[in-house]
Amino acid sequence: MRYYRTVETSAKVWEVIRFQHPELRPFVTASFEGSMFTGYGFDGANFPIMEARTTWDIGPEHQRINERNHYWLCVPIKEAL
Repeated sequence: MRYYRTVETSAKVWEVIRFQHPELRPFVTASFEGSMFTGYGFDGANFPIMEARTTWDIGPEHQRINERNHYWLCVPIKEAL
């Protein structure tokens, strides 16, 4: 059962929250070729409070090119609590 839904946010909002709350820790992370996903939360929480995904293409010298970032805030679902 999923306890939260996500709401897309801007890089600026995401960065401010991250800066103001250094106690946030990686809650979940997954990496695939050309993509990395990380959710951040507080110790002891049931779900993350924010998530980020970075995608990229692989250049001719195996470097990251065309990086794209997407950010979300996690909102609890009342019925699931």
